[in-house]
Amino acid sequence: MKKNIFQSVAILSFVMLSASVAVLPANAAEEKAKRDPGKTVYMGKACMACHGKDGRKAMMEYPNIAGQDEKYIARQIEDIISGKRLGSPDATGNPRAQGMQGALVSPSGDKNVPRISKEEIKQVAKWLSEQKPADLKEPKEPLDAASVAAGETLFKQKCKACHGNEGMKPLKGNPYLAGQKRNYIFAQLQDIKSQARKTAKTAPMYGIVKKMTDEEFASLADYLSQVDRNAAK
Repeated sequence: MKKNIFQSVAILSFVMLSASVAVLPANAAEEKAKRDPGKTVYMGKACMACHGKDGRKAMMEYPNIAGQDEKYIARQIEDIISGKRLGSPDATGNPRAQGMQGALVSPSGDKNVPRISKEEIKQVAKWLSEQKPADLKEPKEPLDAASVAAGETLFKQKCKACHGNEGMKPLKGNPYLAGQKRNYIFAQLQDIKSQARKTAKTAPMYGIVKKMTDEEFASLADYLSQVDRNAAK
């Protein structure tokens, strides 16, 4: 009789212990989500598919967004959801931001029914702004030194007031440009000039770039893409 009781107690203890162990990973995940809600949003909304792990290894011409200005990130998400920012066609023939819009609104495409809340937008923007910026990537082909120098001069003349010295100290709400991908910078300059990207915030920039040439855009992109935000200053 005692033996059976001991066996029953042992079995019950084992079952309870096993259940506790099984619950631990779930509880740990929940605790981590509470500590790092922005990362949970980033992973859960499939942002990594285009912008890479922690926003540092974006694919194709998508931008690296790790370390970007918090207010700027939040505004871009909101503008893309609302359709204010779509951009010119990419290699697929669709507006550049259409894929992101599709991932963040209802399956029916209703912009008034987003899959991400305002609080989640704040969380992911804050988390991304706290991440280390992407490491500088060497271009596949050496950049023309004269073009880089011309880009630096153009930046000081036309861009520094809002984006800060070397594109590393922007006014609040403006993006960091230092170290951003060359092709992305070039495409955005073209889009703002053509007004394929047109919002209240791009209006001042349009006044600056509307008379600039693609050659000047290329020089700016060459220069900014080679400024290392992670280098000791």
